Amino acid sequence: MVQFRHMLAAFVGGEIDPHMHGRVDSDQYTYGLELCENFIAINEGPLVKRPGFYKIRDAAATAAWLGAFRYSVTQEYVIEWSNTKARFFTNGARIETAPNIAYEITTPYLAADCRYLSTAQSFDRLYIDHADYPPAALSRLTAITFSHANTDLVNGPFLDQNTDQTIEVTVSNVVPGATTIFSSAAIFDADMVGGLFEIEAKDFSDLKAWEPGMKAVVIGGKVRSDGKAYIAESAGVTGSIQPIHTDGSEWDGQAKLDEINSKGPYGIKWKYVHGRRGIVKITGFTDPTEVTGTVLQHLPESVTSVPTFRWAHGAFSNSKGWPSLVLTGFGRQIHFKDFDIHGSVVGDYGGGRVNFARFTDAGLLAPDMAFRRTIATEDPPLWATLSSRKMVVGTASKELAIGAINSALAVSGDNISADPQSFYGSERVFPVLIGTEAVFVERGGRRLRASDYDFGRDRYAAIDMTAAARHITKSGVIQMAYSRVPWPLLYGVREDGQLIAHCNTKLEIKGFSRMILGGGAKVLSAVSIVGADGKTDELWCLVERTRADGVKREIWKQANWHELGDPREEVFFVDGGVRAEATAGQTVFTGLTHLAGQAVAVLANGGVVPGLTVDADGELTLPATSVPDSPYTLIVGLPYTAQAITLRPEVRQRGETVQGVRQQLKKLVLRVLDTIGIQVGDRDGPVEEIIDRAGDGNMDEGIPLFSGDTAGDIDGQFDRRGQAQWISSDPLPCVVSAAMMVLEVDQSNG
Repeated sequence: MVQFRHMLAAFVGGEIDPHMHGRVDSDQYTYGLELCENFIAINEGPLVKRPGFYKIRDAAATAAWLGAFRYSVTQEYVIEWSNTKARFFTNGARIETAPNIAYEITTPYLAADCRYLSTAQSFDRLYIDHADYPPAALSRLTAITFSHANTDLVNGPFLDQNTDQTIEVTVSNVVPGATTIFSSAAIFDADMVGGLFEIEAKDFSDLKAWEPGMKAVVIGGKVRSDGKAYIAESAGVTGSIQPIHTDGSEWDGQAKLDEINSKGPYGIKWKYVHGRRGIVKITGFTDPTEVTGTVLQHLPESVTSVPTFRWAHGAFSNSKGWPSLVLTGFGRQIHFKDFDIHGSVVGDYGGGRVNFARFTDAGLLAPDMAFRRTIATEDPPLWATLSSRKMVVGTASKELAIGAINSALAVSGDNISADPQSFYGSERVFPVLIGTEAVFVERGGRRLRASDYDFGRDRYAAIDMTAAARHITKSGVIQMAYSRVPWPLLYGVREDGQLIAHCNTKLEIKGFSRMILGGGAKVLSAVSIVGADGKTDELWCLVERTRADGVKREIWKQANWHELGDPREEVFFVDGGVRAEATAGQTVFTGLTHLAGQAVAVLANGGVVPGLTVDADGELTLPATSVPDSPYTLIVGLPYTAQAITLRPEVRQRGETVQGVRQQLKKLVLRVLDTIGIQVGDRDGPVEEIIDRAGDGNMDEGIPLFSGDTAGDIDGQFDRRGQAQWISSDPLPCVVSAAMMVLEVDQSNG
């Protein structure tokens, strides 16, 4: 028998895939674990026990998803989306109209659709797209009130103009107000009601062109100028200033002032009438050849009598479909519908209004006007985000970068391209931005990839973040959230209700951990927002669990992470828990109806009170010997266990590995920080406490938090594993920064 010492100096590899358990040659194995539950592997190296969750409120019975409304860095909200309703949380609490009465607004979204709401924040509005609903915006009216309304889409967008000259339309009225559109062919359906329709004059041949010095102009005479029609409001000779205005009346000359040759006066007052094209909002369906509508933009007068084939359907309607994705970029609001990209006029969106005018007032195309472009790809976009240089878009088969062809010029209809970057494919899960990286879920739901621009390859490279931990995403990832402070953590919600956590840094080795919530709670959705202090981030979860009163959904907020030196009395390591300020000697606590009939973890003034269960009526009674005779803090909630299991140690004996050799774990030394209540043992054996009360410690006080090396003798079994485990099941902090193992190896067994 030979004894070996083996040290685990860091755990940044987290929980690695079982398929990696033979890769003793890899860094992932060196810094990895077989099991990492409710411990989080942070980039500095240690394992940190994750904090618990406060129970904030019961959620609506149909609550399905959580979203975020980011008004400012000190005022962010969690949105609880449920069937046709939305509720709001901020500053650690729910917004209410009265005590215990949730403030909520009505929305059109069904519960099943909420997870697919694409959102783009713009100051006090959250723009929303979903393929089954018109584009809309959630607006912040005051700090505690919101409204939901469809977005006012102005001047479009429109599909391609009709080119079949045999299909022509006329109208009954061209001025703003009610009108009827007549078509020579069946081009309408009932689902077009609410959509837009654009009509352009066949030509302006019935109007003379304006020229300077035109004589004998009479009141009521009409001309065309700069692609627009004008009517004279005075008589005489035209001046030298060409009419180009689009509203009201203006003079084309000095009017009452004679010219040098004294043949004046010159100048006519011209009133703008209409441009080459106008817009109608369809309000009623008569039959496939006739609809009624409201003229929004004055139609060319000729279309009442001269049929025109120059018309176009609106791009968005119940008939043509609604956009599924929205974002802001390149100074525009951008919508994706099927394979089409619709960009608004530069800078002309906000206040619930978005301008999609494609032409200038002169009827010309310009780089800053709205545009529509079709992506040349097999599958429509599932997500889109603005990364460091371009828009990155994911489809079921590939990832695209969309941006300017000529980077020296702004993105426009004539300066845009969609170039494939990789061919992994995506799930319909919205990505998160971490620095310049866009993290997305690969098709199949099991791999997370980080897409970032690679200057050396001149493309966006999508690195597999789960290459060493594919098992960690079992059942698939359905949502992601990112917290920056105090630890940079990427969270993923699994389909089965588990949370995974990944310390996202630039370090080469970084691993995943799993979070198993107490009480069998399953996470349905999670979102991260900035806390009220504007400095720390908060993770909020929508959970579902079985209670005494049935299966219920609740809103939980993760407690603050324990910082070294924080008082033991303030730690929070229970789930679905509450904090109460108790009076001296108080033993009875009521109102814990959400914990009725359940075994709970209790911390009274920093001391663990074991073996308690909340009564059926929500009342909890503590032993009188467990409470101080002065005011104290009580923390009560569902217990959870943090557990880590090491991999089989890779130790060299005379240059040869001890893998597969019979061995026994004899001793385990843990280097800990601010830790109490930790138990150690071999992989399958019993565990024992390794931090004891100091000999001079007061027996009526809790054991203080310990930092340093603490050892435990282990009567491990002789096997071929040599693995250790440590467990923290009390509602107390635990940080393990290193582990030193003493192994006894049987040299006679190879």
